[in-house]
Amino acid sequence: MQTTKTNINDTNSEKIVRAKKNTLKDYFALMPVLTYFFTKKNSANFNIRAMHTINKISITVFLLGLIFIIVKKLFLN
Repeated sequence: MQTTKTNINDTNSEKIVRAKKNTLKDYFALMPVLTYFFTKKNSANFNIRAMHTINKISITVFLLGLIFIIVKKLFLN
């Protein structure tokens, strides 16, 4: 019986999520990216710190590449 209740709730929450329409503002929200870059992660584990550093580098390279492609398409035709 417990799984039946969670299944019903899951389908209801999926319908609610599907019903919400994303706006242009939602697609260009940069606050989650900026908070990821500028929050200090207090972890004593070296592996976790290395993972966060590599993630920051990969996000930066991706954003720089995206900016380069947009500038190239718009201004360098």
